[in-house]
Amino acid sequence: MSELDWKRPALVGGLVTGVLSATPFVSVINCCFCGWALIGGAIAAKMLINRSPRAIRIGEGASIGAMAGLIGAGIFAVIYALLTLSGLTLRLQLALFEKFIGFIQDVSIQDKLREAIQQQMNVTLAERLITTIPIIILFGAVLLGFTVLGGVLGVALFEKRKEEPPPIPPQYPPQYPPQDPPLVG
Repeated sequence: MSELDWKRPALVGGLVTGVLSATPFVSVINCCFCGWALIGGAIAAKMLINRSPRAIRIGEGASIGAMAGLIGAGIFAVIYALLTLSGLTLRLQLALFEKFIGFIQDVSIQDKLREAIQQQMNVTLAERLITTIPIIILFGAVLLGFTVLGGVLGVALFEKRKEEPPPIPPQYPPQYPPQDPPLVG
């Protein structure tokens, strides 16, 4: 894949994967087989196919998917860490959880859930960081795997050109190598 221009497809696929996977509410698409990672890998493969003068092989689709996945995982890590450490995601999650509590009829369960919410609001920055790192590592690995799959699927879906068969070796003339004439004697 060295002769192919892979940088822009990997960057675009990684941006799609990382930004949309870390964005609150939009990231819910990842509940469906890591949808943004599949889409990011497929976009990278499609861009690579469009830029290539020859047919792209499945292995090259996996490679571009892996590159997009690494970029996407890095982008996800930065955005997710910033959102988590700022407390924005916690506030959003707790607001949704608070609305959910309103549907529960048992008052004692509501009180226990509100107490749990209050404990989460008092989590220190260091505790948030400690809980964020394993999530970033695990989710980054999952994103990488699914962008590779997206790259493979992208080649399978979008590559319509057939790979050229290897050239046929030259045929030797009949009686090659030359045979010595029989000895008369």
